[in-house]
Amino acid sequence: MTMSESILRQRHSVRSFLDKPIDNETIQSIIADAHLAPSWCNTQPWKVYIATGNLAKKLCKTHYDNTLHTQSWCEIPPPQDNDWNTTTAVNRQGWFHTIASLDNKNKTALFDMNSNNFNAPVIIYITAPAKATAYSYYDIGAFGYGITLSAYEHNIGSIPAYEFIRYPHEIRAVFDIPEDEKILLGIGLGYPDDHPINSIHRTTGRVPIESMMTIKEN
Repeated sequence: MTMSESILRQRHSVRSFLDKPIDNETIQSIIADAHLAPSWCNTQPWKVYIATGNLAKKLCKTHYDNTLHTQSWCEIPPPQDNDWNTTTAVNRQGWFHTIASLDNKNKTALFDMNSNNFNAPVIIYITAPAKATAYSYYDIGAFGYGITLSAYEHNIGSIPAYEFIRYPHEIRAVFDIPEDEKILLGIGLGYPDDHPINSIHRTTGRVPIESMMTIKEN
């Protein structure tokens, strides 16, 4: 089986994990793989803060409590509804239609999982320099994607999600993150369980490449 078949086409977001730890050696191996990502002038603008064990469980509980009574915010503003062009807006609506198509039980489960940080046994927080430009954000995105691919190679599920970074204060309360860094990405890692919500990726799909690609020879 080629890499394209085994990793790139099989990786998907996992939203429900087993309560099973991942050893530090495996975590370090995943990060080392992702650390090979290309970056502008080899700047490697990412820094990584990782919660495991009891700390990850504590953060999941704290996050749930915050969702009940705290207005969410993040250090790097997410895109707003009017920031999307027509194509991306249509693609985004496809995701909302996927959620709407779930039965009530799975729809409730999905929102509960979000509120609990998916109960991920490992949570990776990635920061960017406070003065970073879009180029550095691109580089960090490549690094984050590398984490998800390497995790799959290690038979570990992953989910990059805005949910993890909605409340930066809960993260800074347990990690000594310098003020010249901003929290940009969160990725959960864990062993997938058999919850049906983990099959949701089969309905999301991608637009045909002909609709987003242009090739010219002359």
